[in-house]
Amino acid sequence: MKKILLLLLTLVPFHVMADSIDTTTYKIDNVVITGTRYHSDIRHLPMTISVINQSKLIQNYKQNVLPTLSEQVPGLFVTSRGLLGYGVSTGSAGGIKVRGIGSMADLLVLIDGLPQYAGLYGHPIADVYQTMLADRVEVIRGPASMIYGSNAMGGVVNIVTRQTQQDGTTTNINLQGGSYGTFEANATNHTRSGKFSSVVGVNYGRTDGHRTNSEFKQTSGYAKLGYDFTPNWALSGNINVTYFESSNPGEVSNPYIDNDMMITRGMAAVSLTNEYEKTSGAIRAYYNWGHHHI
Repeated sequence: MKKILLLLLTLVPFHVMADSIDTTTYKIDNVVITGTRYHSDIRHLPMTISVINQSKLIQNYKQNVLPTLSEQVPGLFVTSRGLLGYGVSTGSAGGIKVRGIGSMADLLVLIDGLPQYAGLYGHPIADVYQTMLADRVEVIRGPASMIYGSNAMGGVVNIVTRQTQQDGTTTNINLQGGSYGTFEANATNHTRSGKFSSVVGVNYGRTDGHRTNSEFKQTSGYAKLGYDFTPNWALSGNINVTYFESSNPGEVSNPYIDNDMMITRGMAAVSLTNEYEKTSGAIRAYYNWGHHHI
């Protein structure tokens, strides 16, 4: 009799525990990113990385990615010039800092892993980094020179361009207007048909500015074409051109007159990539150019 009671007492707790087990299945986001030159699991990287996806980038309807990065990435700070655009100004508008470090020699900006070395007044031109071309933005906060070289001593901002995964055509148009003669318009088209895919976007913005001699006007265009030869091999090409005109009004106590800038900046790239279960590779050719009249 004693043996039977002991057996019952032993079984009851296990029965209660089995009823309290939570069998709910949770789906987590994809953790494979390109914060390095190769696909990596974020848990295995020694650097601090923030990834801002497309839903966050388009949530506030900003035509540039930098305002969203300032809101979403801890330790990242971007100086701005006024209502719209950044222009070019020494030690002022368009400067990007991560954890207090930031200059052309200390913070590297990439588009699809391609360096944007062509800079002016010590930094790349911030107006080129349009939301319409970005699928996501990866920010490495802290030294990354072991992977990217001396230009990445303070960190890396990598803009990953958009891709079309599903067959069909989608077109998005956005129009905005406000005070001081401010107007923004952009249109993007995504198309995929079998092995062919394309993303095309046009952006226009202008403002009179909140001060005399602070007007800004910009026109940008972006196109990316891709062809998948096989599930493992793909060819893609993209071009991005931005032209803007801006005026620097100077300090309120020491205003500038006719300090105008007319700047064209462009980038073109062609890539042949392959990706298998355990290996991947790429051959890329790219060209950056610009014309700056100040």
